[in-house]
Amino acid sequence: SVVVPKFSLKSLRLSLRNVGYQCRIGISSLMGEISLAVFVFVGNLVFMRFLGDDGVGAFGISCYYTPFSFSVGNSIAQSAQPIISYNYGLERWDNVSRVRRMLLMTSFAVGAVVALLFVFVPEWLVGMFVDTTSKAGVIAIAGFPYYALGIIFFILNVAIIGYYQSIERVGRAMFITALRGMVFIVPAFLLLPSMLGVRGIWLAMPVAEVLTLAVILLMLLVARKRKN
Repeated sequence: SVVVPKFSLKSLRLSLRNVGYQCRIGISSLMGEISLAVFVFVGNLVFMRFLGDDGVGAFGISCYYTPFSFSVGNSIAQSAQPIISYNYGLERWDNVSRVRRMLLMTSFAVGAVVALLFVFVPEWLVGMFVDTTSKAGVIAIAGFPYYALGIIFFILNVAIIGYYQSIERVGRAMFITALRGMVFIVPAFLLLPSMLGVRGIWLAMPVAEVLTLAVILLMLLVARKRKN
């Protein structure tokens, strides 16, 4: 059968409305990409200040892997989004809860595997980009285990943001994205090095992600108490 496009004023208005919905829901994804840029920019400044060019080189290696972690969390979320959205629209709450649980478990398991690689084989990860005996390589190898502490929470937070997008909680998704990408990461980069030295620079991302997850859990706790 042939489907003829409708060009009536009502059809165009509804199409524009749907595009607006899509843009509104996708804002948090745009903010997620911007947060990566903020992370790289601020991190470069801090590493340059404390460790010079070699520090920036070491941080650059972690920056190659950060989009990979983001992509892992985002791909898990996008795999679950159609199922969650469909069941949410039909008010099949048991199915939504089941898929949400699978989403969180998968994110945690994959995040743990990636984190273990950073902890136990940093030489292999660093060696893919620079000589492991170079100054930048040595700095990166020493810092990757600290950086690994945040990977699980990084992937979990990205997946949770995707879940909120699936159920049209746009404001909450944007709020969480702003927390992890701007509100927490910038102060962490500025304050932790003064407190912990070089370790503090590597721990900036883990601290920001842990604080973000803590806020998410707090919001869920408050929401549950209100229901009761």
